Formats: sequence, C-alpha cells, structure tokens
Amino acid sequence: MPVVELPGCAAVHPDAKLNPSLLQDDPGRVGFFCPEGQMPSFVPMDFTPNEIQILQQSLPQSSDDSDDEPEAPKPAPIPRIPAADAPPAQATEAAEPDKPFIEQAIDGLPPVGAVVTTTTIALVAATSALVAKPLADLILKLIKPTVKKAVKKASQLRGKPVRVDSLLERRLAQRDRNRALRALRRALKA
Repeated sequence: MPVVELPGCAAVHPDAKLNPSLLQDDPGRVGFFCPEGQMPSFVPMDFTPNEIQILQQSLPQSSDDSDDEPEAPKPAPIPRIPAADAPPAQATEAAEPDKPFIEQAIDGLPPVGAVVTTTTIALVAATSALVAKPLADLILKLIKPTVKKAVKKASQLRGKPVRVDSLLERRLAQRDRNRALRALRRALKA
C-alpha cells in the first residue's frame, strides 16, 4: 500500500535515517509530521459489503426442543511404553498394554551399566572441577613471584630503571609466598 501524501505534511519513518526506502517498504510504521499545525487526514478502509468473504463457518443452530445430552468423548487408548531393547516397529504400537504401567516404565529404564558409567563420569567431572580451582590458585601464587622477578631482571638488562618495592610491599609478597608454600605442603600431606 503506497503512503498517502497529506497536504502540508511530511511522511516520516523512525528508521528513515538508516534506510530512506523504508517509507515505501514499511508503510505500517510511517507517520506524518505537520509543521504548519494542520490536522492530518487519513484514507478510510475500502469496504464493500458485497465483496466480503467469510473465513469461518457459523455453527449450526440447535433447536431448543431437543434435550439430548452430547456424547462423552471416548477415552484414548493408553499408549504402550516400548522396552529399552524393543525394535522400532513395536515403539509406534498403540495397542492395549499387556503389562501394568509400572512394569512398562521399569522395562523402559536404561541398563544398570549405562547408569553406573554415566554417574561415574559426572562424579569425576564434578570432583575434578572442585579440586582444580584451589590447586590452580596455589600454583599461581607460587609461580607469580618467580615470573615477576624474571620480568624485573629482563627489564634491568634492557637498561630500564627498576622501581624498588617498599618495605611493606616486600613483606606482603614474602607473606604470600610463605602462605602458598604452607598450603602446598598441607595439600601434599593429605
């Protein structure tokens, strides 16, 4: 549907700065700016009653004379749960079950070996994730001072002036190294 021009008004689109062709491509979001204070008008919908197409059919009217109760829908058959080792042809079968539902559910469970293997993998993954973080922090505390010292030595060899740490900074660095060593010794004893 083309945009209708209004006298004294300009058609605007919120995203016209990004793409000027949106005035024609997206007419649903087009608005009008009337700087002279004029009232914009609109073109009404073209309504011809003879050309209306009804998309839904009306429901048949029931007479008030009949006191017939509507029939209750039949219950759907209970689907059969296929066993874990059943071939695919039996899986689509919707016949009456020959076993109670509980027994069918138990037959549908995976074998014990698969459950034990999956549980073991999950347990090892969770344990290693819990242990790896503190161990990585401990190793980082031990390696960081050595790397810092090596970088300082390399910058000294290049001729850059080296900033001397204050007494407090040296004490704190030594305290961190001692704590890391104690934690490593405790971890190795356990």
